[in-house]
Amino acid sequence: MDGILNVIKPVGISSFSFMRKVQRKLGIKKIGHLGTLDPNACGVLVLLCGKATKLNQTLSGGTKVYRSVFTFGIETDTLDSAGAVISHTPSAASGCQRCRVSASAKLVNRPFILKGNPTRKQIEMLLPSLTGEIEIEIPKFSAVHINGKRAYDLARRGIDFSPPKKVVKIHRFELLAQLAPEKFFVEIECETGTYVRSLAKLVAKRLGTVAIASSILRTRVGDFDIKHAKSLHNVEISDIMHA
Repeated sequence: MDGILNVIKPVGISSFSFMRKVQRKLGIKKIGHLGTLDPNACGVLVLLCGKATKLNQTLSGGTKVYRSVFTFGIETDTLDSAGAVISHTPSAASGCQRCRVSASAKLVNRPFILKGNPTRKQIEMLLPSLTGEIEIEIPKFSAVHINGKRAYDLARRGIDFSPPKKVVKIHRFELLAQLAPEKFFVEIECETGTYVRSLAKLVAKRLGTVAIASSILRTRVGDFDIKHAKSLHNVEISDIMHA
Protein backbone atom coordinates (compact mmCIF):
# COMPACT_ATOMS: atom_id res chain seq x y z
CA MET A 1 0.00 0.00 0.00
CA ASP A 2 1.40 3.40 -1.03
CA GLY A 3 0.50 6.63 0.71
CA ILE A 4 0.67 8.74 3.87
CA LEU A 5 -0.33 7.78 7.41
CA ASN A 6 -1.04 10.25 10.20
CA VAL A 7 -0.45 8.60 13.58
CA ILE A 8 0.03 9.65 17.21
CA LYS A 9 3.32 8.67 18.82
CA PRO A 10 3.00 8.23 22.60
CA VAL A 11 5.53 9.32 25.23
CA GLY A 12 8.31 6.89 26.14
CA ILE A 13 9.19 5.38 22.77
CA SER A 14 11.46 6.53 19.95
CA SER A 15 9.89 7.54 16.66
CA PHE A 16 11.84 4.77 14.90
CA SER A 17 10.59 2.08 17.28
CA PHE A 18 7.01 3.31 17.03
CA MET A 19 7.23 3.42 13.25
CA ARG A 20 8.34 -0.23 13.22
CA LYS A 21 5.37 -1.17 15.42
CA VAL A 22 3.00 0.41 12.90
CA GLN A 23 4.85 -1.28 10.04
CA ARG A 24 4.52 -4.72 11.64
CA LYS A 25 0.85 -4.24 12.54
CA LEU A 26 -0.17 -3.21 9.02
CA GLY A 27 2.30 -5.40 7.14
CA ILE A 28 3.87 -2.51 5.25
CA LYS A 29 7.07 -3.48 3.44
CA LYS A 30 8.63 -0.03 3.08
CA ILE A 31 8.10 2.88 5.48
CA GLY A 32 9.61 6.26 6.32
CA HIS A 33 8.68 9.47 8.14
CA LEU A 34 8.47 13.26 7.77
CA GLY A 35 10.41 14.10 10.92
CA THR A 36 10.87 12.44 14.27
CA LEU A 37 9.78 13.32 17.79
CA ASP A 38 11.90 13.01 20.93
CA PRO A 39 11.16 9.87 22.98
CA ASN A 40 9.76 12.10 25.73
CA ALA A 41 7.48 13.94 23.28
CA CYS A 42 4.19 12.80 21.80
CA GLY A 43 1.84 13.76 19.00
CA VAL A 44 1.64 13.75 15.23
CA LEU A 45 4.07 11.50 13.40
CA VAL A 46 3.59 11.43 9.63
CA LEU A 47 4.61 8.12 8.05
CA LEU A 48 5.30 7.52 4.36
CA CYS A 49 4.35 4.08 3.06
CA GLY A 50 5.58 2.21 0.00
CA LYS A 51 6.36 4.42 -2.99
CA ALA A 52 5.42 7.50 -0.96
CA THR A 53 8.80 7.24 0.82
CA LYS A 54 10.23 8.91 -2.31
CA LEU A 55 8.26 12.04 -1.41
CA ASN A 56 10.29 12.70 1.75
CA GLN A 57 12.17 15.69 0.33
CA THR A 58 9.05 17.09 -1.33
CA LEU A 59 6.87 16.95 1.78
CA SER A 60 9.44 17.55 4.53
CA GLY A 61 9.04 21.34 4.52
CA GLY A 62 6.16 23.26 5.99
CA THR A 63 5.23 24.38 9.45
CA LYS A 64 4.79 22.38 12.63
CA VAL A 65 2.80 23.25 15.72
CA TYR A 66 3.75 22.23 19.26
CA ARG A 67 2.21 22.69 22.67
CA SER A 68 4.55 22.49 25.61
CA VAL A 69 4.71 23.07 29.35
CA PHE A 70 7.79 25.06 30.36
CA THR A 71 8.75 24.38 33.97
CA PHE A 72 11.01 27.05 35.46
CA GLY A 73 13.58 26.74 38.22
CA ILE A 74 15.27 23.52 37.09
CA GLU A 75 17.55 22.47 34.25
CA THR A 76 18.23 18.86 33.24
CA ASP A 77 20.92 17.43 30.99
CA THR A 78 18.25 16.55 28.42
CA LEU A 79 16.29 19.82 28.81
CA ASP A 80 13.14 17.80 29.54
CA SER A 81 11.75 15.82 32.49
CA ALA A 82 13.52 12.61 31.42
CA GLY A 83 16.99 13.83 32.39
CA ALA A 84 18.99 14.40 35.53
CA VAL A 85 18.76 17.81 37.19
CA ILE A 86 22.05 19.64 36.68
CA SER A 87 21.09 23.04 38.11
CA HIS A 88 18.17 24.51 39.97
CA THR A 89 16.95 27.47 41.93
CA PRO A 90 16.46 26.91 45.68
CA SER A 91 13.97 24.09 46.40
CA ALA A 92 12.88 23.94 42.74
CA ALA A 93 14.19 20.44 41.97
CA SER A 94 11.70 18.88 44.36
CA GLY A 95 8.88 20.24 42.21
CA CYS A 96 9.66 17.93 39.28
CA GLN A 97 8.63 14.44 40.33
CA ARG A 98 9.98 12.80 37.18
CA CYS A 99 13.43 14.43 37.36
CA ARG A 100 16.52 12.82 38.87
CA VAL A 101 18.86 15.13 40.77
CA SER A 102 22.44 14.62 39.62
CA ALA A 103 25.11 14.34 42.28
CA SER A 104 26.83 17.29 40.61
CA ALA A 105 23.68 19.42 40.45
CA LYS A 106 24.29 22.98 41.53
CA LEU A 107 22.24 25.94 42.58
CA VAL A 108 21.87 28.46 39.79
CA ASN A 109 24.26 31.32 40.37
CA ARG A 110 23.71 34.09 37.85
CA PRO A 111 24.12 37.86 38.31
CA PHE A 112 20.48 38.57 37.46
CA ILE A 113 18.81 35.39 38.69
CA LEU A 114 15.11 35.77 39.42
CA LYS A 115 14.29 35.59 43.12
CA GLY A 116 11.11 33.68 42.25
CA ASN A 117 9.34 32.31 39.23
CA PRO A 118 8.76 34.52 36.19
CA THR A 119 5.39 36.21 36.04
CA ARG A 120 2.77 35.74 33.36
CA LYS A 121 3.36 39.32 32.24
CA GLN A 122 7.11 38.72 31.85
CA ILE A 123 6.47 35.68 29.68
CA GLU A 124 3.85 37.47 27.56
CA MET A 125 6.21 40.39 26.97
CA LEU A 126 9.16 38.18 26.03
CA LEU A 127 7.63 35.64 23.61
CA PRO A 128 6.92 38.05 20.71
CA SER A 129 10.64 38.91 20.58
CA LEU A 130 11.39 35.23 19.92
CA THR A 131 9.60 35.07 16.59
CA GLY A 132 11.05 35.30 13.10
CA GLU A 133 14.54 33.91 12.56
CA ILE A 134 16.28 33.27 15.88
CA GLU A 135 19.38 31.37 16.95
CA ILE A 136 19.04 28.41 19.29
CA GLU A 137 21.50 26.01 20.88
CA ILE A 138 20.92 22.41 19.82
CA PRO A 139 20.43 20.11 22.85
CA LYS A 140 23.35 17.88 23.77
CA PHE A 141 20.92 14.98 23.81
CA SER A 142 19.99 15.14 20.11
CA ALA A 143 20.74 13.23 16.92
CA VAL A 144 22.94 15.96 15.42
CA HIS A 145 26.44 14.82 14.40
CA ILE A 146 29.51 16.11 16.28
CA ASN A 147 32.73 15.10 14.51
CA GLY A 148 30.98 12.10 13.02
CA LYS A 149 29.34 10.99 16.27
CA ARG A 150 25.76 11.45 17.43
CA ALA A 151 25.54 14.14 20.09
CA TYR A 152 23.44 11.93 22.37
CA ASP A 153 26.10 9.20 22.25
CA LEU A 154 28.78 11.66 23.38
CA ALA A 155 26.48 13.05 26.10
CA ARG A 156 25.64 9.59 27.45
CA ARG A 157 29.34 8.74 27.65
CA GLY A 158 30.00 11.91 29.64
CA ILE A 159 32.16 13.49 26.93
CA ASP A 160 32.10 17.27 27.23
CA PHE A 161 31.46 19.25 24.04
CA SER A 162 29.95 22.54 22.97
CA PRO A 163 26.60 21.94 21.28
CA PRO A 164 26.27 23.69 17.91
CA LYS A 165 23.88 26.54 17.27
CA LYS A 166 21.43 26.96 14.41
CA VAL A 167 19.01 29.51 13.07
CA VAL A 168 15.35 28.46 13.10
CA LYS A 169 12.17 30.25 12.08
CA ILE A 170 9.36 30.79 14.57
CA HIS A 171 6.05 31.99 13.13
CA ARG A 172 4.12 32.17 16.39
CA PHE A 173 5.03 31.82 20.06
CA GLU A 174 2.09 32.26 22.43
CA LEU A 175 1.35 31.77 26.11
CA LEU A 176 -1.87 29.78 26.49
CA ALA A 177 -2.06 29.51 30.26
CA GLN A 178 -0.16 29.60 33.53
CA LEU A 179 -0.73 26.19 35.12
CA ALA A 180 1.21 26.78 38.35
CA PRO A 181 3.62 29.42 39.68
CA GLU A 182 6.49 27.71 37.83
CA LYS A 183 4.60 26.12 34.89
CA PHE A 184 3.60 27.90 31.68
CA PHE A 185 1.67 26.32 28.81
CA VAL A 186 2.79 27.61 25.40
CA GLU A 187 2.03 27.03 21.74
CA ILE A 188 4.69 27.31 19.03
CA GLU A 189 4.28 27.37 15.26
CA CYS A 190 7.63 26.92 13.59
CA GLU A 191 9.60 25.55 10.67
CA THR A 192 11.24 22.12 10.53
CA GLY A 193 14.38 21.74 12.65
CA THR A 194 13.18 23.65 15.72
CA TYR A 195 13.92 22.12 19.14
CA VAL A 196 11.19 22.97 21.66
CA ARG A 197 13.57 21.98 24.48
CA SER A 198 16.02 24.63 23.25
CA LEU A 199 13.26 27.25 23.24
CA ALA A 200 12.51 26.52 26.90
CA LYS A 201 16.18 27.04 27.72
CA LEU A 202 16.33 30.24 25.66
CA VAL A 203 13.24 31.74 27.29
CA ALA A 204 14.64 30.99 30.73
CA LYS A 205 18.03 32.43 29.84
CA ARG A 206 16.43 35.68 28.70
CA LEU A 207 14.68 35.86 32.08
CA GLY A 208 17.81 35.07 34.08
CA THR A 209 16.81 31.60 35.24
CA VAL A 210 16.58 27.99 34.02
CA ALA A 211 13.76 25.84 32.65
CA ILE A 212 12.87 22.59 30.93
CA ALA A 213 10.18 21.56 28.45
CA SER A 214 8.48 19.16 30.85
CA SER A 215 5.95 18.03 28.24
CA ILE A 216 5.86 18.37 24.44
CA LEU A 217 2.90 17.63 22.19
CA ARG A 218 3.08 18.07 18.42
CA THR A 219 -0.40 18.93 17.15
CA ARG A 220 0.28 19.55 13.47
CA VAL A 221 2.78 18.75 10.73
CA GLY A 222 1.97 20.68 7.55
CA ASP A 223 -1.64 19.79 6.72
CA PHE A 224 -1.69 16.77 9.05
CA ASP A 225 -3.54 17.56 12.27
CA ILE A 226 -3.74 15.61 15.51
CA LYS A 227 -7.55 15.68 15.26
CA HIS A 228 -7.33 13.15 12.43
CA ALA A 229 -4.35 11.13 13.68
CA LYS A 230 -4.68 7.46 14.63
CA SER A 231 -3.21 5.62 17.62
CA LEU A 232 -1.37 2.34 17.26
CA HIS A 233 -4.42 0.59 18.71
CA ASN A 234 -6.92 1.84 16.15
CA VAL A 235 -4.83 2.47 13.01
CA GLU A 236 -5.84 0.41 9.99
CA ILE A 237 -4.52 -0.13 6.48
CA SER A 238 -7.52 1.84 5.19
CA ASP A 239 -6.20 4.94 7.02
CA ILE A 240 -3.34 5.26 4.52
CA MET A 241 -4.06 8.30 2.35
CA HIS A 242 -3.00 8.39 -1.29
CA ALA A 243 -0.16 10.84 -1.87
